[in-house]
Amino acid sequence: MVKNMEKEKLIQILWDYLRMNHRLSKSDCIVVLGSHDTRVAKRGAEVFLEGFAPLIVFSGGYGKLTKHIWNCTEAEKFARIAVDMGVPEECILIESKSSNTGENILFTKELLNKRQIKARKIIAVNKPYMERRTYAAFKKLWEDADVIVTSPKMELMEYLAATPAGRLRRMKSSV
Repeated sequence: MVKNMEKEKLIQILWDYLRMNHRLSKSDCIVVLGSHDTRVAKRGAEVFLEGFAPLIVFSGGYGKLTKHIWNCTEAEKFARIAVDMGVPEECILIESKSSNTGENILFTKELLNKRQIKARKIIAVNKPYMERRTYAAFKKLWEDADVIVTSPKMELMEYLAATPAGRLRRMKSSV
C-alpha cells in the first residue's frame, strides 16, 4: 500500500515531468487553448502583455464542463478576460469551433491560413499538466511550427488548492 507521503512524491514527479519549463522568446503569435480553467486565459494575456507576440488566438468551443457553466464558448470567455486585462481587441483572434486539443491546433492553423498570417513560431498556453501533451500535439499537427509551451506559473499544491475540489476540502476542514 502506498502511503500519502509516497503518493505526494509520485504525483510531484509526474507534475514535474508534464511541465516543460520552456523559456519564452519572441514569437509570431500566442495560441491559448480553451478549457474550464480561466487561469490559462490570464497566462495567455500576461504573455501577450509582456510583448512576446503581436497576436493572440483564443481557441475553444463549448467543452464538456463549460457548456453547463458558461453562456459563451471557451474562446469568447478567454478573450473577454484578456481584454479586461488590457489586451487590445484588434490583437485577438477567436476560434470557437474546437472541442479538443487536436482541433484547437488544426482549427487555429486553418484560421491563420485563411487570414494569410504566417505563424512559424508559436507560444502555446494550456494548463500546467497539459504542457507536454500540447507540445506533442503541435509537433504532430503543425510540423513546420516552432512551438514553445507555457502555463500558469503555479506549483502543484497551489494548483490543486485552487481547483473546486481543493476549495471544498479547505471549506470542510475549516468547519
